Amino acid sequence: MRLIGRLSFAGALGALGAAALASLWRTEALLVASCEPETIGACFSWRLPTIFVGPLIVTALVWLALRVTGADRALPAALLGAIATTDAVLLYEAFQPRWTPPPAWLAAALGAVGFAVGVLLGAVRLPMAVQAGAAVVLLLVPIAVFPLLHKATRRAERAQAFSRLGVPLMVAEVDGYRVTAALTDRSDRRLSVWMSKGESSLSIVVVPLPEGFAPPAHCGPTTDDLYRDQPAGDQAAVRSCRPVGPDHWVRTEREDQVHLIRRNDALVYVDPGADVPAADVATAAANLTEVNPERLAELAVR
Repeated sequence: MRLIGRLSFAGALGALGAAALASLWRTEALLVASCEPETIGACFSWRLPTIFVGPLIVTALVWLALRVTGADRALPAALLGAIATTDAVLLYEAFQPRWTPPPAWLAAALGAVGFAVGVLLGAVRLPMAVQAGAAVVLLLVPIAVFPLLHKATRRAERAQAFSRLGVPLMVAEVDGYRVTAALTDRSDRRLSVWMSKGESSLSIVVVPLPEGFAPPAHCGPTTDDLYRDQPAGDQAAVRSCRPVGPDHWVRTEREDQVHLIRRNDALVYVDPGADVPAADVATAAANLTEVNPERLAELAVR
């Protein structure tokens, strides 16, 4: 009966503490997402340090409750409960594309089960060295597994986003360059891929063929237009282009030569970044390759 009482105490404290911390985390995340800071740190509230210190406070309360109820190994049980709860939260986060606070009810369940497991492990009459080894295993195994699961989750989420976009998924084969990021904008059906080689980088942007596309006089929006930045120079001059090959044109934007390539019902922009040789940009434009969503997700999420 004493063990059941200790399980109840530890589970209740773990549930309340985990639910409270999850609620604070969610509120803080919403605050940061909607904040436009004027100074560094202006978006953070008192909740942030509380979220970091909170697990220690909950663990201390569980330890105190176990001591009051006469548990022999209150400290190992409380620590094992904290580790088990942390493992459960970490595994939950591994299946989220980005760090997301769990719902309060789920956090409560994880906290209750985690600290109950800690009490059960602490109640087993094992040498302290064995319990310490169990704690190390409980801590290290999820930490080792987390990166693999999280990467697979992010790749699956990215692949779904790419497959729903409805434009060709293009990358370039240029010696030394590799994909560093790929983002989608479903509202504009726009794919943006960044490729880098050392300090040099270029971007590949794919959009549906613009309305009224009729080169060389009307070659579609500029890259500034695509990202809704303020375009520079005369619009009529900037939106014209000159042919350099079949379904392949170039034009000058912001003193850079941007390549435009038509692929069926899509228009591909190859836009140089800083310190990119013109030859690399031309090579990228001439060696565009369409990949499937899974392959692009694999390239973009490493």
